[in-house]
Amino acid sequence: ARQSLWQVRMGAGQAGPWHSMDAEQVWTVVKEFWQDLGFLINREQPDAGVMETDWAEDRAKIANDGLRSILGKVLDSLYSTGERDRFRTRFEPGSEPGTTEIYISHRSMEEVYTSNAKDETRWQPRQPNPELEAEMLRRLMVRLGTEEKRAEAMVQQAKVPQDRARLNWTSEVGGNLEVAERFDRAWRRVGLALDRVGFTVEDRDRSTGDYF
Repeated sequence: ARQSLWQVRMGAGQAGPWHSMDAEQVWTVVKEFWQDLGFLINREQPDAGVMETDWAEDRAKIANDGLRSILGKVLDSLYSTGERDRFRTRFEPGSEPGTTEIYISHRSMEEVYTSNAKDETRWQPRQPNPELEAEMLRRLMVRLGTEEKRAEAMVQQAKVPQDRARLNWTSEVGGNLEVAERFDRAWRRVGLALDRVGFTVEDRDRSTGDYF
């Protein structure tokens, strides 16, 4: 989840990864970022803090400006036919006053044959690509003012911990998910997980720990 998160400070400028701009400026920069990459914006909900691209099928329309060479084989597969990809950007008030947290999540579909004669196909979900999410986040960080080398170093340092959650089940109370993280980290991970599987978050209340 850390790979898909960045913060922008609202108000007075700060050193390091913080950059001063208001919420409307951040929204505009992020929208132009996706459009410049060739994506159409399919959903905009500033009040809910959600921006989502349309499904991109034609890879030729996405500018070949070094993205393939940066990710190598990881991205090469995304430029093949029979695949669709979309990105969701989520904006939340940061844990520190005057900051906004930016999340990027990736969803993908692939067309597969459903008959031995290979004359019928259907679309089915593919696994999200955390490396692609991280690379898009790095590029957005640069767009928002972070130095190229610093942005790359920050993304490289980010690691996704494993085995951080456990499912508990009892016949008396049913199931619950136990997450070995502080509340702020668990809140971020739950939000990112909801994004990756395509749920629409209509509202959220961090003080009570509720997503709707």
